Amino acid sequence: MAHRKSNQTILEIIQVAARMFLTKGFQNTSAKAISDELNISTGNLTFYFPTKEHILLELTKEITSFHDKCIKKISKDKDWLYTYCWEVTAQIVLCEQNPIIKDLYLAIYSLPMTSEFVKNWTAQKNVEVLGEYLEDWDFNRFRRAETVTCCVERSALAEPCTEDYTLEEKIKLTLTCLLKIYDIEKEKRERVINEILQTDYKKTGSSLNKQLVKFIEKTNEERLETRESYRETYESQMKGGLSDE
Repeated sequence: MAHRKSNQTILEIIQVAARMFLTKGFQNTSAKAISDELNISTGNLTFYFPTKEHILLELTKEITSFHDKCIKKISKDKDWLYTYCWEVTAQIVLCEQNPIIKDLYLAIYSLPMTSEFVKNWTAQKNVEVLGEYLEDWDFNRFRRAETVTCCVERSALAEPCTEDYTLEEKIKLTLTCLLKIYDIEKEKRERVINEILQTDYKKTGSSLNKQLVKFIEKTNEERLETRESYRETYESQMKGGLSDE
């Protein structure tokens, strides 16, 4: 029973923390604020998650699941090179439009556990996405490239746009740099970047912002509902067993 109670508490912590990170920002949300919202002690919170980064890691897994869903949807109609560039562009636009999302993504790219998770996830994803263009690249080579590409993406997210440094220029420079790292030839680079810049990427970013929040809310709600359904079934079975005795 204690184990089931622990699982329930963990899910509730993730749900509440995720909501606070997405409304107040990661940096502006303290462990005490999360525990107060849950009406538990900070010691109880840190028993399950020693630091905020441990909670953020769980949210990072949900965010990468959202990106994976988007990638699969885009790749149905577009080639993999476009899909890769679209996903990078989506992150840039999301963070440019929403400072809270920017705060969250920068924390993910900066903290040790979450950045390591993202590097491994991205390397594995790029085996699928860029593998046809880089046939001699295996997971290990993509993973080594991530030590550089991750820094490029983080810098792109962190640097704000200005009149002299427009969103279009940021997207173009970032994609050019990343595709050069992956040895994509110039003609293909220019073609796919121009194709990306012809889209209404600002509108896409605004839509993805809402979709991301809804996806995380729904994911956490479903986990809790599944857990509650399991608990009720278990308790019913236990009562039935006791009655038979």
